[in-house]
This record gives sequence, C-alpha cells and structure tokens, in this order.
Amino acid sequence: MAVSQTRKKKKKFHPNLSFFIFFLILMYIVILAWGYLSQDHVSIYEVNAAKLDDDTPLYGYIMRSEEVVNSEADGYINYYNAEGNRVGVGDVIYTLDTSGDVNSILKELQNNKTSTQNISAMRETIASFQNSFKLSNYSAVKDLSFNINNVIFQENNKALYNDLNKAVQKAGKSKKFKGYTAAHSGVISYSVDGREAIKEKDLTIDLLDHYGNNERKQIQSNEKIKAGSPVYKLVTSNEWYLYVKIPDSYYDSLKSLKYVRVTIEKDNTSFNAAVELLEKDGCHVAKLRTNRFMERYLNDRYLKLEFSLNSANGLKIPVSSMLEKEYYVLPSELITTDKDKKSTITKQLLDQDTISEKKVSIGTYYIVDSKYYVDSSIVKGGDILKNPSTGQDYIVSSKENLYGVYCTNQGYCQFKPVDVLYKNKEYAIVSTDTQGGLSAYDHIIVDPSTIHENDFIN
Repeated sequence: MAVSQTRKKKKKFHPNLSFFIFFLILMYIVILAWGYLSQDHVSIYEVNAAKLDDDTPLYGYIMRSEEVVNSEADGYINYYNAEGNRVGVGDVIYTLDTSGDVNSILKELQNNKTSTQNISAMRETIASFQNSFKLSNYSAVKDLSFNINNVIFQENNKALYNDLNKAVQKAGKSKKFKGYTAAHSGVISYSVDGREAIKEKDLTIDLLDHYGNNERKQIQSNEKIKAGSPVYKLVTSNEWYLYVKIPDSYYDSLKSLKYVRVTIEKDNTSFNAAVELLEKDGCHVAKLRTNRFMERYLNDRYLKLEFSLNSANGLKIPVSSMLEKEYYVLPSELITTDKDKKSTITKQLLDQDTISEKKVSIGTYYIVDSKYYVDSSIVKGGDILKNPSTGQDYIVSSKENLYGVYCTNQGYCQFKPVDVLYKNKEYAIVSTDTQGGLSAYDHIIVDPSTIHENDFIN
C-alpha cells in the first residue's frame, strides 16, 4: 500500500504597514541615540557666593617690651591692681607684711560676700569663654580660671590699699607694712613663662617651633614669699611683635608687601600688621609689628594665625570656565549719550570722495578704569572717530583682552567679564561688583573651548 506524504509549504513573509511603522520608530530612536552619544556635551555650572581660603595656619612667637619685677624682701604679699590694669609711675602695686599681723586687719576690711557686680562680671567672663571654647584648646580652661579669679580680685580690692594703710597705722603696725610702687607706667600681668628677656637676636627656629610646649606660671598669691621671687610683670609699650616661620610660597607673596592682614585663630580677631622678612637658621621668618590688641594677648606667648594672602570672598567659578576676549579700548571723552540714553560714538565714513559722519551705538560695552571696552563688531583698527568736545580726530588702535565667561541664562552664550580676586588650580573667586558681570545663581559654561559666543544651548 502506498503511503502518501504531504509536504507543508512555508508561508512567505509579507511585511505589513504596522511593521514598517515599528521599523521607522526604531530607526528614529537609534539615530537620536547615536546623535546624542556622538555629540560634545556642554556642562553648565551655577555660580554661587563663597569664600576660597587656601591659607595654611601658622604659629607666631610674641615678643613685647616686658619687665618682670622681683620682691625686694621676704613677707606676706597683697596686690591692689587687677591683671590687665594700666598703672602709672608711683602707683602702689603690692605691699609686704613682714610679720603676718596685717593679714587679720586685711580680712576685716575685705568683704567676702559676692556682690551683684561680681556675679554680673563673672557671667560675662563665662559667656565669653563659652562662645570661643574649642575642645582642642585645653589652655582656654586655665584662662577661664585666671579670668574669674581676676574678676573677683578686681571687685574686692578697689581702693583697698588706702583703707588698709589707715587701719595699719591706727593699729601701730606700720613698721611691719610697706607698699611698693611701679617704676614705669604700663599694663600689669601676674603671669610669667621665663621668656620675658628674650630679644630678636636670641631667636632660633627651634624656639619658633616650640609652640606646643610653653608653660606659664601664675605668680599672684597671698602667701609668704621670699626676696627675689617674681611678684608681677609690667608691659611698658603697646607695640608688640609676632615672629612667624614661613614657607617659600609665603615669602614670595610677602616680599613685596609693607603690611599684611593677620587673623588670630583663638578669637578670630583680624588686624593689619607691618611686615619685615628675616632669615634665621636658613629659614624665612616674617616679623609682624602692631600696636593693637596688646592687652588681649597679654599672657600669650604663641598664637596660631593666618595671613589673608590666599583667600577671598565673592563669586566662585571654575578656572576652566574663563576665557579671554579682545576689545578695542576707547577713551571716555569719545562717548556721548543720545536721546534714548544709548552710548554712542561719532564715526567718520568715507564713500568714494565723500566724507561723512555717523553716530553709532556702541552696543554692549564695559568700563574699566574710565576706559570703554567696545566689541570689534562696532569698531575696527584704523577707524576714525570724532571727539565731540574738541572736534579732533581719533584713530582706533588700542586693543586689550578682558577675562570673562559664557553666561547661558538667556539660552545662548553671552560673554560676561570677570574681575578675578583670587584663584587656585581649580576655582576662582571673582568680584560681585564688575559692571556687566556675574551674579549669584547665573549659569555659565564650564569649558568654553567647545562652544562659541552667541551659540544656542540645547
């Protein structure tokens, strides 16, 4: 019996309309993706107000006109001026009681009750400490203790010497009691560190590097002392000095300056100081001189500080965003203002044998040091302009470059000039006051080498 076999025929593919539509959409997507991936992308940066600070903290060694006064005899000592007080020649600084009998009289005179004024003054001292204290600065805790004791002392010992002297004479103890006066005028301190006699010739780099190991001793006491013991220190001049070891980069920046701005880290106080550069042991040293804030740092020997050399406040932009654009520079006397308040120039035109004059708007321009920077689309080198005041001709020739960026706020690249205050390798701080310049939140091109002025941004 014959077996019949049936062969199935394959159907031929007949594309329909829906396939063509799908294929066209797919190709469109592929073309768009290819175009997006192959084109150069423009990066945009938003301008913000900021501070750029590349200053390195340094340490300064303080030198001032200071004299340590020693006791002339043995005895129990009492003081009559608070630390930081200014005293004059002949003012009583301390008294010595050789027997100790005067102490009982003194206790009767002193009011040991803390007054409202005491509490108010101590609160101010503690509040100041809380506002400036940092965990890394343990020495500030010692300062707080000294300052509180000084507040109590100042309130309790006002006019005490006169009262005590009268009471001692009345008790017949005046032979055992003597007051000692200041030989010079100055600011009094009861803290010493053993470095009061060091002069500039004695400075070494090792001493300048010793900022973490300086111990000061509080010498104010009511105990019995021996002759020759230090009893107080007197700073006799407002002028004081900071000696700072500096790296080569700071030396290069300071060598052309007579004054420099200094900021003290412990209380963020800033002041200008005269600067002189020295050489010590093969290292650069900056000698800073000022007559401000001497009392504030009366008991400091070293201060952590910064120079305001590598810092600025303003608008922060990437260095890569800056470019230079060439402008023709015109003197201000050539510029007039028309009835529409547009700035114009009078340009001389030559048509065959005919010379005429035409007022032309200078469009977008910039003023720097009273000079007008005009785009090359307005004037060319060799153009003749008329001075409206004198009638004299001026031939355009001077050209200068302005630094600027491409701003994209309007959807296209618009050149805006910038005045650079400070920059490092990555960022620049530019002025907020540049005429026709940038403002906070403007959008600028990060890399202007990939685009041109007036190009639209997709």
